[in-house]
Amino acid sequence: MAAEGQLRLSVPVAGLRVEIGDWEEDGDGRGFRIPAGFRMLNGLVDLYPVDGWTILRNGTGVVHALPTEGAGYMSIESGNPDQAGLLVTRDELGVRREEWRRLESQDGDHEADAPVRSRRGVQPTHDWDAARLEACRLFYFEGVPESQAVLIRHMQAWFASKGLKVPDDSTLKRRLRDVWAMFGPEAKKRAA
Repeated sequence: MAAEGQLRLSVPVAGLRVEIGDWEEDGDGRGFRIPAGFRMLNGLVDLYPVDGWTILRNGTGVVHALPTEGAGYMSIESGNPDQAGLLVTRDELGVRREEWRRLESQDGDHEADAPVRSRRGVQPTHDWDAARLEACRLFYFEGVPESQAVLIRHMQAWFASKGLKVPDDSTLKRRLRDVWAMFGPEAKKRAA
């Protein structure tokens, strides 16, 4: 969306000095600037779509001008001839609240038009992502259990404590095989 100019990105600034003015054309149709003065900007300022996209893609970029209302210009004055423009990193980019609301309203329009689809096939009876996360939590905070059987018992107790259907031993062994293969050797080292 940023690349196509459908998303207006902004960056926070404090005390950013900009030159403002208008564009004029000479007799040959070439444009030139007519400065009107300087301004100090504070808060969020919008970026040109190409600048926002470049910073998103590259992680950083130097912004030399900011968009204006009408045919004027707003040029960033750094005060340092060796470092022209404003250095912006990807982490500094943001979206104004008004822009966020505009996107949400557009997204809501698309959702209203989209047909409701039901999920086909057998619905899962266990949350295996949450179970794997619990196994990792156990390993990290309480240490690797002394055997795979202890891990299986812990996981069955975890499912039961959540009020979920408790899987059988063979299903848990199969689902947690790769997790145990990675962390199980640690239990063997401690036992030796």
